[in-house]
Amino acid sequence: MTVDLAGQIDECERVRGGASLTLTARLLKLRRSLPLASKGFLSIVDQAVVSGTSFATAAIIGRATFPDQLGLYYLLLTVVLVVLGIQDQVVALPYSVYSKRRQGIDLAEYAGSMWVHHAALTVLSAAGIAVAIVVTEAFDTSDIVPGLWVLLGAVPLFLLREGVRRFLFANLQVRTAITIDVAVAIMQLSGLCLLAYFDMLTLLSAYGVMAGAGAWACLGWYVLDAKPVRFSQRRVLPDFWQNWAMSKWAVGNYLVGNIAPFLMIWILSFVADNAAAGLLGACATLIGVSNIIVIGMANVLTPQAAHAFAVHGTSELRRVLIRTALPLTLALGAHCLLFVVAGNALASFVYGPLYDGCRPILVALAASTIFVGINTVSGNGLWAIDRPRANFVADVCGMSVSLITAAFFVVPFGALGAALATLMGTSSSALVRTFALVRAMNAFELSADLGLPVASTS
Repeated sequence: MTVDLAGQIDECERVRGGASLTLTARLLKLRRSLPLASKGFLSIVDQAVVSGTSFATAAIIGRATFPDQLGLYYLLLTVVLVVLGIQDQVVALPYSVYSKRRQGIDLAEYAGSMWVHHAALTVLSAAGIAVAIVVTEAFDTSDIVPGLWVLLGAVPLFLLREGVRRFLFANLQVRTAITIDVAVAIMQLSGLCLLAYFDMLTLLSAYGVMAGAGAWACLGWYVLDAKPVRFSQRRVLPDFWQNWAMSKWAVGNYLVGNIAPFLMIWILSFVADNAAAGLLGACATLIGVSNIIVIGMANVLTPQAAHAFAVHGTSELRRVLIRTALPLTLALGAHCLLFVVAGNALASFVYGPLYDGCRPILVALAASTIFVGINTVSGNGLWAIDRPRANFVADVCGMSVSLITAAFFVVPFGALGAALATLMGTSSSALVRTFALVRAMNAFELSADLGLPVASTS
């Protein structure tokens, strides 16, 4: 029997070479995936800083004042959040998606248009608050008018800080965003603690410190790390109309999807009093720890999902969404269990004995965060495949269910009724949104198999 030793050696070398190529390919794939995982982790760290700062701010105000003042703080905060949310949908979201399709000078000019749109929105926001001041003074609602005057000066600074953050996240400059938010946290919490120590903390001074801290951090970013952009007058309006095709649905989604929780605080303030609104707001702030996970992942998921679909199609998009949804749901489920076990103790520890006994409210709000996570993942999938109308329909369903439930539950149950209405609304919108995403992705895949185009519903 003759043995072909040379042939066996060649075969071994070929197998070893193939194994080496396979190992190299795996290492390269791991190397490509690590930056995305790293940015996702850093985004969660950043959101931990932001949510922790918001949480500590509410705790300081709650301990240094009374529940009615905390309720007034949350009433004004809803105004701030609505304005920031509109900015996010009109300016930041389209930039996060469409910037991935541009390079070089085209991208720089598109970024310049984004900042012009941001400036225009800031002017409109200030004008809207000025109108609100005139209207509220006409109805003699003196308890909130001084706060609106503070917001008139503070909201442009809040918008600037959030605009910088979203610009950085869209460009995946997560480390710079963390630096800004850490600086804001240090300045803001230090200022509030000093005011509380000298018994000078009021609602107006609190908002002044918050706005000033953000302004100083943004100034430092502009001086030390701002990237150049190009302003092209001929691009401003065309870029706006292109963005508006998406953002008109995004604004509707945001207002419809978020107006119900904001309305709950205002409804409680009118039906009961500011103290009831403060109780709901305090519980929502405790539950808001989940934003560390949800918003942290969403900051990176939006550009990743858009890139996955634009480059690789629905199969890669599905993989990105599932890879995000599974750990997110588990984490939010554990977060809910925490408040089932220790809700009363946590509320008393943070805000004091006046907030003891609010575990049912905390559990209802914590359960709703699970569906918020599902909404976030499914919603990003719908944005990536350019199906904004489906997001809008889901949010309309959620808001309708929330308000109908609130009509029956808020008067007899107070803050607990508002929390239960929130839970019903988020679960309904999550069901509708997930169904719409699965259906749309299946339609894309079927059309791709048949070689047919799929029209956008935007």
